[in-house]
Amino acid sequence: MMKSLVGTGLQARLSHEQYKKYETEFAAIDDSWAKSLSDLQNCKLSSVSEGIEDKYIPIPYCQHDYSHIIYDYRECRTLSFGEKLPKGYKTMADGGTIPCGLMTLLDYFKTAPNSLEDIGTVLVENGYRTKSRGTLWVAVDKVLDFYHVRAEIQPSVHTVFDMVRNKRPVIAITSGMWLHDIPYPLMKTNECIIIWRIEGENAIFTTTSRHSARRENFYDLLRNTKRAWACQKFS
Repeated sequence: MMKSLVGTGLQARLSHEQYKKYETEFAAIDDSWAKSLSDLQNCKLSSVSEGIEDKYIPIPYCQHDYSHIIYDYRECRTLSFGEKLPKGYKTMADGGTIPCGLMTLLDYFKTAPNSLEDIGTVLVENGYRTKSRGTLWVAVDKVLDFYHVRAEIQPSVHTVFDMVRNKRPVIAITSGMWLHDIPYPLMKTNECIIIWRIEGENAIFTTTSRHSARRENFYDLLRNTKRAWACQKFS
């Protein structure tokens, strides 16, 4: 968790003073990340596989499987049998990439709640699911902590490599346009991914739009990553 968020509790809402500290801290990290991207081609990656083995990677939660779960800023719940989605409400299939990503990560650490609806409810009741901005990314910092997982935002692409190599999975927000090769520049989407392993110049990662892991060039993946957190369990 970022220093400016320590002691702020589970609620998404921050006081004005806390929010200014958060903005300042994040701006410095964001600047460091942007500068590290220019050095990307100079990264020396090992030719061997480093990170978490396939047998330990959980089956990812695919958000498109959960159109029966309301995930809206007003509530999170499972639709009853035969019930139609209320007009204007959204579901996990519409915008559940962050809760699905969090559940996959928490499955790995064996600290996950009983269901996707449970974590969705935590996000909704604490103000992370918004009317027009989707799910606030600060949920990764604060909600994982609630489930005994420490998320450390990464200041550079170099530290991402080091963390994955040391078997700390990295959860990240990545361009959905790049992931799905969407040819429409005006369509702005983001997807939550988890980087588990590096094999040569390739990253092995899971997304919230398919049930199996993907393999893509590590450099290309980081160029299209907007924010990344290395994670570890604490007691």
